[in-house]
Amino acid sequence: MKKIILSLITLSSIVAANAQDKKELNVKYRRSSLYTLMVENPAIPHADVIKSAFVKGPIPEKFNDHISGSRTIPTNNEEDQTTNIKNYLETNNVAKELVAKWFNRSASGAFNMDLIKSRGSYDASVVDIATAKASKRGLEMLADAGEELIKNTFVLVNDYKYVSKEEVAKKASGLLRSVGSIASVVPGGGNLSTTTELAATGVTVAGKGYVVKTTAHLYRLEWNDEVAATFYNDYWADDKTITQEKKKAFDDSNIFKLTYVGSDVSWADVQSTIFTKKTDDELIERATIKAVDAVIVELQKNHDDFKTKTPLFTGEPITAKIGVKEGVTNKSKFDVLEQQIDENGKTKYVVVGSIKVDEDFPIWDNRYGAEEENPDNKTDRTHFKKVSGKEFYPGMLIIQKKGK
Repeated sequence: MKKIILSLITLSSIVAANAQDKKELNVKYRRSSLYTLMVENPAIPHADVIKSAFVKGPIPEKFNDHISGSRTIPTNNEEDQTTNIKNYLETNNVAKELVAKWFNRSASGAFNMDLIKSRGSYDASVVDIATAKASKRGLEMLADAGEELIKNTFVLVNDYKYVSKEEVAKKASGLLRSVGSIASVVPGGGNLSTTTELAATGVTVAGKGYVVKTTAHLYRLEWNDEVAATFYNDYWADDKTITQEKKKAFDDSNIFKLTYVGSDVSWADVQSTIFTKKTDDELIERATIKAVDAVIVELQKNHDDFKTKTPLFTGEPITAKIGVKEGVTNKSKFDVLEQQIDENGKTKYVVVGSIKVDEDFPIWDNRYGAEEENPDNKTDRTHFKKVSGKEFYPGMLIIQKKGK
């Protein structure tokens, strides 16, 4: 079967990439979509600051922002919030709201395909549902949109526990005593000349910073052939065809579900101390955002479907806009993928090579606040070495190997 090979860019962009001889290229590619919430507990210290920081914090750029409603879930004051979260998601029809957002549902109940077209780079034929349903190619494109976009919609609920380093130090008095430990957690600590200076600094560090334990619960939107067929046949209507019956059918529907993927725990150490003069509120804001990034890395290690793809930024040298925030280390290895779209518009990804981190270059520290903590770091990408494969070009996608 004839294949059209793309890297989630238009044909004109492919020509441009070849003409540029593997130079830099800004690529639009299909991302997973993410809706993040947090368990809100007004009784914990600095609750208002935590909530404000979370709500204002950005969705990680490797995901589409799919925020579809409230950002907070009231706590039920139980130690384990799993049941509380599940009940909230079901009671508030979060799965249905995710679908409504995908299809830009209006107040009248009408849908459109604008967001699907934008995020998937589909042509006009997939925007017209009536036309798409009338042809095999159109149906394949609708199926592709479901498989590539809608099915990769996730809900992440964070349950935070904030602990000051002072409390941690009291519980584990030796935690900050070693020279290596203090130097590693204190920005500027490596410049302290003696063990005495480092040890003396430890008490101040403990009183200034916070350690954040984050338990994150991950869910995925269920979207399969049966759900898609029911949606397009029974609920779909645009501005010209919407009726009260169609609107009510979707309002009353109960076919949309979330599947529990798993939970992970991560610790986020706020690296601000006497050296950066941060206030407690600023520390907490930074911790809140860093905690989300850290636990996403943990979830991606354990759940392949949640791993994100990243386009190569340059082909020679091989670089990508990915770094410490995404969990990249000197041991990280990645598959290089090429997207293939068959004559019916169905997408698949083919491994065409592999790469590993080039240890001759520093890994990009793209964590929140890294520019301030490491002002001398001018790196804005991570360099890689080819392990296998032929030529790589900007726009080819990379995904971290399992367990790497």
